Amino acid sequence: MLKILLFAVIVTCIIIGSARYKKMDPVQKRKALWRMGTGVFLGILILLVVTGKMHWIGAALGALLPFLRNAYGLVSQLLPLWLQRKNAQHNQTDESPPLQHPLVPMPIQEALEVLGLSGAIDKGEITEAMIQDAHRRLIQKLHPDRGGNDYLAAKINQARDLLLEKIKH
Repeated sequence: MLKILLFAVIVTCIIIGSARYKKMDPVQKRKALWRMGTGVFLGILILLVVTGKMHWIGAALGALLPFLRNAYGLVSQLLPLWLQRKNAQHNQTDESPPLQHPLVPMPIQEALEVLGLSGAIDKGEITEAMIQDAHRRLIQKLHPDRGGNDYLAAKINQARDLLLEKIKH
């Protein structure tokens, strides 16, 4: 009879607790879970003491000590790496995207200067091969993957495109 009564009390507490839990906001839910977990842990400890089974907990803790010591060493080595990675991800998501410099239309003379070419494009002194060669030489030095930046690479590409378009027309 005592077991049935205890079971009914536990089921009633679970039903009432779940109804209250559903009405809570996330911060309150987190606090409630911690309180419930602590209560269950303490309840189990009291039950073990009352029934005389507490010696099993002592034996289990004694057996876990070597594993906990090794785990502490591992955690102390990996924690800085994990924190560094977490901070890097946090900083990466918090940063706003870099400001893009809008490329303004470029005059022909400026495009020639950007690529380091001299001569009159209208008179045929500059060929498509010369433009491609100058572009390749500069982009290899100033590409973002090689220490340059996006703005310079975009200017070089814009100058090449403008000059190639001018030659074709």
